[in-house]
Amino acid sequence: MKETHTVRTVAVYDETGIFAGHCQHGFVLALINMVKSGELAKYVFVLLALVCRVLGPEIVKLILGYDIGCHFYKMVMRHLHTSNLLNDHEFLALVGLFHGTAHDCLCQTRNLPKYQDNVGLEEFEECETFFSESNALAARTRYSTAFHCWQAFVMWTEHKDHFQTYGQLFHTLATKYWHALAIIAEAPVLAWLISELNGTTPTTLEGWLKAEREYLSSLKKEPEEETLQMEYYQALVNFYNAKEAADGLRSNVAGLQFVEESGANRMGAKSATRRFETNQRHVYERENKCLEAVRYLEAHLELVERWQPGAENWTQAQVLVSKHHYQLVLDKLESLVVARLLELWKINIPGTGYKLRKHIAKVMQACSKAVRTALANYNAAAAALKSLRPPLEWEAIIEYSFLAEFDLLRFSRRDVRSEPWAQGSGCAAMDLYFKILQAKEEIQQLNAEIRCLYTYMCNEDLAHQVELYHQEHSRFNSEHHCCLEKLCKEAGCTAVLEPGTALSKEHDVPLLAAAEEEMPDAARAEVLCAAESEVEGAEDVDAETVADSLELVLWIADDVGGDGGAGL
Repeated sequence: MKETHTVRTVAVYDETGIFAGHCQHGFVLALINMVKSGELAKYVFVLLALVCRVLGPEIVKLILGYDIGCHFYKMVMRHLHTSNLLNDHEFLALVGLFHGTAHDCLCQTRNLPKYQDNVGLEEFEECETFFSESNALAARTRYSTAFHCWQAFVMWTEHKDHFQTYGQLFHTLATKYWHALAIIAEAPVLAWLISELNGTTPTTLEGWLKAEREYLSSLKKEPEEETLQMEYYQALVNFYNAKEAADGLRSNVAGLQFVEESGANRMGAKSATRRFETNQRHVYERENKCLEAVRYLEAHLELVERWQPGAENWTQAQVLVSKHHYQLVLDKLESLVVARLLELWKINIPGTGYKLRKHIAKVMQACSKAVRTALANYNAAAAALKSLRPPLEWEAIIEYSFLAEFDLLRFSRRDVRSEPWAQGSGCAAMDLYFKILQAKEEIQQLNAEIRCLYTYMCNEDLAHQVELYHQEHSRFNSEHHCCLEKLCKEAGCTAVLEPGTALSKEHDVPLLAAAEEEMPDAARAEVLCAAESEVEGAEDVDAETVADSLELVLWIADDVGGDGGAGL
């Protein structure tokens, strides 16, 4: 086999990075090798399947934050394996907080965490911190083998989880708690903003969010009725042009005369005739194709008579088509400018950090190029219209601070300058309202997490004492088993090697109080018997674990020695 064919095939499996999944506290849930194919959705499918398999039916609602969370939910529901895993869970795929500064406004209103229930103040940006800290490993593993590079990364991850993430867990929870309390303390500010907006209630603010979604969705496509009329008009124009060309060709064919050529001119005349016949066939086919399109649209629009040039409906459709291109470029420009204004407003929010401001500024610089292109297309389309449309300059756009100042919006299909959610005070009230809602949910979630952390710390001490007690007494159990089995095999021995029930409950296996009272004696005996069996088999499991570990060490040593690599 040629090397050029195998190099590309083998290179597909080259590791190019790490795909990591984290919980909301920063602990690593899974690490997955990314091969040369790059970051694909399959890695998230693996992570999602792993979480569902480990947690099982205990998890009620699973919320995933991902860069393409706006599209990932549909991918998960279409996937056969993951859709079956999530049948028993309430699944929600969102985007990270920084995603809002690099995507369209419609996606923000649908998939940002601050507009979702039971999410709290979670940002879903743990991977940014994780990979920022892991950059220190790059210099140490630059010339390492794939095995040692992966080994160093795993060891660093374990150290980070055990000593950094867990060591700062209380600080993380406390910081979130203080942040939530600070947001809730701004409730008087929200009340003042609502009082300034006459007739506004919390329910009204939620309605504004829906209105903003509907408006942004309307910019994605044109009205269906206008679209059909313009398609029919364009089909008629194409048909009349094709019919005119076909009629002219028919008249030319009728006036042709046969001239017999001989010699060298005969071959040239034959080629010219073939070209003429081919062109004639194409013209007739184009005419028939345009006629079929016209008939299809007439049946779809349920038209009785065909539109004729100069008629009223023809003129109206002609005006719509004339404005079609202008409306498209206007919608594109409007969408970009609205997104820019909303992101510009985010920069001026009190409490926005320096890094977040820089990040938003860089994204806005990249978006400015798209705005300039859309602006040039708009000015060209506006100049082509017979009606007067004022040209727009770049200097005017960059001076806008609110949607109400965007005068060009009055030429769009819907004037939104007077909408309350487009005003500065309305945007501030909506943002603060949803922040306070999320802060209250965050407090409830943190109360449960703090209780779990405290219980975990208490259980850790108790588990350590139980383990010490078990190690002291279980070391002789195997010898006791052997001696008792030999004794029972002796003639005349009537002893029975079956677990019994202790007279004192202090020696029973710990059970829940309610279950212990309701459980019958026979069922309690089965539980005690199973618990005793687990204690007896613990030493066998430890022996098997040690044997497996030794076997793994020997296998790695043989593998490294055979390949000529460095030892561990």
